[in-house]
Amino acid sequence: MAPFSRFLMAVALLYPVISVAAGGTRYSGIFSFGDSLTDTGNSLRLPATGSGPSSRPPYGETFFRRPTGRASDGRLVIDFIVDALGVPNPRPYLAAGKTAGDFRRGVNFAVGGATALGPDFFSSRGLKPFVPVSLANQTSWFKNVLQLLGSVHERRRIMARSLFVVGEIGVNDYLVALGNNTAREARTLVPHIVAAVRSVLTVRKLYPHHSNDH
Repeated sequence: MAPFSRFLMAVALLYPVISVAAGGTRYSGIFSFGDSLTDTGNSLRLPATGSGPSSRPPYGETFFRRPTGRASDGRLVIDFIVDALGVPNPRPYLAAGKTAGDFRRGVNFAVGGATALGPDFFSSRGLKPFVPVSLANQTSWFKNVLQLLGSVHERRRIMARSLFVVGEIGVNDYLVALGNNTAREARTLVPHIVAAVRSVLTVRKLYPHHSNDH
């Protein structure tokens, strides 16, 4: 799917969320997962991507006047969502500290080049991802954040007032496959990618309950 088509799809999917928020629902922050269409700076902190194109002009010059790690010369869809909802721009996870205060108003886990599927899946097919970060890594970071936020009650309170943005992610999986195989083989990844994204959208996966918490 072309980048502009993916942009339109993202807007179409998120418009109802923004409309509901504008009608009275109040969010206190955003937790975001994805790839370069959502990454606002994590890629700058990874050795594998820190010196990539988004770390140099002309990236960032239209709005921020400097490269910020965004794969754009201006803002991303996530930036416009933040403005529409009137919430803080979620800090890139790899740029944040490691205290609860750093994450109570949301965090951005997205990394440019990230895949929905993990490295073991690609290794089993003789493939290697461009970036050593998958959706599983991002959900693991999210669980680390949950542990910092205190009791189950406190976590639920924060999560109930937060907007979760999952995606866009998966296109890099296809690009990795297409770089070494035919389009027919790349299509075999579809159910695996869908399953990986679906697993994140499952409450039990995204928000594990620990009975010994108080």
